[in-house]
Amino acid sequence: MALVLPGSSTVVRSVGDVVHWSLSTVAFAVTLPTRLEALLFSVERLVARINQIADNADRVVIGAAAVTVRAETLVEAVEQTSDIAGQLLEIYEPIALQLAPLAARFADDLSEAEVSAAIKLIDQLPELTDRVAAVLPILGTLDSVSPEIHELLGVVKDLRQAIVGVPGFHFFRKRGEAKLD
Repeated sequence: MALVLPGSSTVVRSVGDVVHWSLSTVAFAVTLPTRLEALLFSVERLVARINQIADNADRVVIGAAAVTVRAETLVEAVEQTSDIAGQLLEIYEPIALQLAPLAARFADDLSEAEVSAAIKLIDQLPELTDRVAAVLPILGTLDSVSPEIHELLGVVKDLRQAIVGVPGFHFFRKRGEAKLD
């Protein structure tokens, strides 16, 4: 007969629970390396993805910095252009306001034929300039030639009077006119 002590069943049950718990713990401990390996693999994949995201973010930041520099350059150029345009408006606005009625009248009165003629004239300006430049020196000497022309006219007048005074000149003149006809 076995002797059973009071409360021993509780102890046995408790020892059974401890053994069961120990076995569960051992089973968990046995699978722990595999689970840790899977967890480590997942963490490595997560770290690689985070690095990829960080690299992409770096490229985005670098691209944004380049765009910012270009935008600043563009803004400076626009500001300069705006300043120049403002200065030009200050200078030319009064002139434009003054000339607007005249320009409108000019545009209203201008025909297509006149525009075509103006274009042809502009096309011929180089040749016209060359010819005028060639004639200008001659025109500059006309003031010194003028007295000589007057003298020459006087001589021709005297010669004409002398010829008209020659007896029979009238006859020769009529005969010459008849031959020319």
